[in-house]
Amino acid sequence: MKPTNLILIAVITMLALGTDIAHWQETAEYRWQVATSWFHSKVQTQPIPERNQETSPSSSIVGKVIKVTDGDTITIRSNGEEMRVRLSGIDAPESDQPFGRQSTKKLSSIVKRKEVRVETNKTDRYGRVLGKIWVQPSDCSDCGKTLDVNHAQVLSGMAWWYRQYANEQSPEDRGRYESAEDEARKRGWGLWADTNPIAPWDWRRGSRTQLGSECGSRRYCREMRDCAEAKFYLNQCGLTRLDGDSDGVPCESLCKR
Repeated sequence: MKPTNLILIAVITMLALGTDIAHWQETAEYRWQVATSWFHSKVQTQPIPERNQETSPSSSIVGKVIKVTDGDTITIRSNGEEMRVRLSGIDAPESDQPFGRQSTKKLSSIVKRKEVRVETNKTDRYGRVLGKIWVQPSDCSDCGKTLDVNHAQVLSGMAWWYRQYANEQSPEDRGRYESAEDEARKRGWGLWADTNPIAPWDWRRGSRTQLGSECGSRRYCREMRDCAEAKFYLNQCGLTRLDGDSDGVPCESLCKR
């Protein structure tokens, strides 16, 4: 073979080889870019929700109850931080309302100084965490946090089911809480022992003022004519001083003869 032919073959081979190498390099670089883009599309840092915004429905907070404010509000300590928690789906009597003290006492007996789990997805306008509270039942040492505290308050007659916010509950919880209130009402438990209990939302709107003319000026057990009048002043007028031991029975000298 002539030398010129050998040189021509060598040049063609080098050009072909160079083309393959360039093509391979371009293909490898393209594949790397695709892989990198896919990775970053899958692994993204989720933004931390700001206070007063909705969070994931499955968000939960575990902490120890350090204070019970009333029948539907507690304070917990979680990871060194204190936070107020408003029990969702229920509304308990106000502290100055009939059965307000009993409701607070009942809630304390269930959760105070215990570890609880709060299921939450939002906070209210006061900055309180809104949630469903779970705690270990006092009569089951082997159980986990399986007692729905909010539901227990309604079932014991120490809170109303908050129907105005029913759409924020799951269909299952709506049914359970409504049934609990119906059961407590039927059996006369807690606040349902009163023939005409005042709902907290009505109390806050001023129903206690409307009762003022009916309540009169009596303030002490010695001024009550009988047990029926004492019960009226306790349950309708909010005169909680008549029930010194918070057992729901006013003026025991009159009502426990």
